[in-house]
Amino acid sequence: MLLLLHKLKSLISLAITNSMKLKGILLPFSPLFFLLLYGSVAFSQVTNTPELYLEPIFKVIYGDATADKPQSKSWTTNHGQWLIVGDKDGPKLLKKETSGWKDQSRVNRTWHNLPSKADVYCMGDEVHIVLAGECVLNVVQLKYSHHSEQYNHEWKISLPIPQDCRSLETATISQDSKGQFWVCADINEKIMVWHSINGRDWSEPFTLADNINIDDISLIVRLKGQVSVIWSNQNTQSIMERIHIDGEEPNNWSEPIIVQQGDNNADDHLNATVFKNGELALVTKNSVDKINQPQFVLRIRDKEGRWTNIPYENLTAQRSPSRPIVNHVESGKIFEAHAVKNRENNRYFISVNEIVKKKNGWEFKELIQLKTKINGKNGDVTSSKASFLPNEAKLIFFSDELGHIYCYDLDDL
Repeated sequence: MLLLLHKLKSLISLAITNSMKLKGILLPFSPLFFLLLYGSVAFSQVTNTPELYLEPIFKVIYGDATADKPQSKSWTTNHGQWLIVGDKDGPKLLKKETSGWKDQSRVNRTWHNLPSKADVYCMGDEVHIVLAGECVLNVVQLKYSHHSEQYNHEWKISLPIPQDCRSLETATISQDSKGQFWVCADINEKIMVWHSINGRDWSEPFTLADNINIDDISLIVRLKGQVSVIWSNQNTQSIMERIHIDGEEPNNWSEPIIVQQGDNNADDHLNATVFKNGELALVTKNSVDKINQPQFVLRIRDKEGRWTNIPYENLTAQRSPSRPIVNHVESGKIFEAHAVKNRENNRYFISVNEIVKKKNGWEFKELIQLKTKINGKNGDVTSSKASFLPNEAKLIFFSDELGHIYCYDLDDL
């Protein structure tokens, strides 16, 4: 039965692809198939992009459960697919089972009343997660048990927080090539970084930047032989970076590097993916906020650390885009997804795009619009920190303000 459903799903995906090529021709499948397997499929009257209405995979008592930018909340291993979402009594670990996404109750009982905003770093059978709350940062470790075929909670550590902390919006975690761990976060009007040799014993925070806007955030990324912290500074209209070489003293960071400055190019929306050759793609939102002007910037960092900035995705009278994320398949395809508010009817959807490098620049192709049946806000798209493998599921997730969680596999495009 599952094999049959999978084949039907593949046929429907092919039909969607063919219908994109043969505009105006009706799909040769009953709408009942789409309602059973996907929800319902239509086409945007404005862009002629396929529209897919999704059903929730899970529900929590917590609005916007996949927040917050720029965190990565899912991961895939040989043992399955996993996701962490927020809930009213703490974060929830979910696993994809044959019958759907299931609450991992043993772990989740241990996480009771911990902060709900999670960023995940997975390496082998170990998973390190930073949980961000109001002036609270916890790091927890999970370890996969081959006997029980589940994750076990190993330990929880609280990172030292400055006593004058008034606000902390979000945090991300990474591990360098020496096996040492890093967390970065915004506290008050500063960007701070914490260091750990083993992932469990953490340093006092080191300040990388100050005099930022209270609304600004940061992101830490593992590169070849170094880690990069990237942040927004809306006070100076800039996107900034500092580099730490793996193995050097924890507080030995490069001088600040200007990725771009001026023209209202900064906002607190950041997400990145790192390619096998060492290059990095970063997507950010700017603060231009003018009709028919780009709202986003694709920023490419080459192996030598040089940045190229490519504006894209206009704000229009109908579409207001926000919170972009980016990931890629190791074979080369680059995917971008972001939330869009329809300014005419106040409905939301997720726009999924492919980014293609051309000889004369970059092309952004909208592939599908993911919609829900609620009238309120949905968004906060998230995915894995790791790149997608060609032969594995390529999952993205988002949530609505009522606590519903949604999932889409990019292989269905």
